[in-house]
Amino acid sequence: MFGKFTIDDGLHLPQIVIDEDASTIAGTAQYRATCSCDQMPRHPAGTHDQALAAHIAHISTRLGPSKGPEWLPVGARLVILMVAMSIVWGVFYITGQAVIHQHHLAGATAKALIAGFHLTGLASAFGLMVAARRYIAPTRD
Repeated sequence: MFGKFTIDDGLHLPQIVIDEDASTIAGTAQYRATCSCDQMPRHPAGTHDQALAAHIAHISTRLGPSKGPEWLPVGARLVILMVAMSIVWGVFYITGQAVIHQHHLAGATAKALIAGFHLTGLASAFGLMVAARRYIAPTRD
C-alpha cells in the first residue's frame, strides 16, 4: 500500500492514532491521520485503511516527480549512478596503487595507504549517490 519512493524522503511519516472522543461517540474505533511534516490537517477516518489512504493522498500532493529527465526511466538512472560510483571508486583505488608503485612502498605502509585510498573512494562514491538522489527518486517540491 505504501509506495517505496513516495515516502522515502523521511519527511512524510504517517501518524495514525485512534481518536478516543470520536470512538466513544461512534461506539467503534475511529482513527485520525496526521503527517510528520506538520502540514497535513488532522484527518478523521473510520478505518485504519482510510487513514492510510488519506496520508497517501497528502503525500501525492506534497511530492513531485523526480528531477531527472522524463525520457530516461528510473532504472536506467540507477544503472548510470552505479557505473559513475564504480568509476569514482576505481579512480581512487588506481591512484592509490600508482602512489604505492611510484614511491616503492611495501609492507604495512602500503597496506595502510591502499586502505586509505579505498575508503576515500568509497566515501566519495557514496557522496555522489547522496548528491544525485534528487535526480533519481521523487523529491519534495
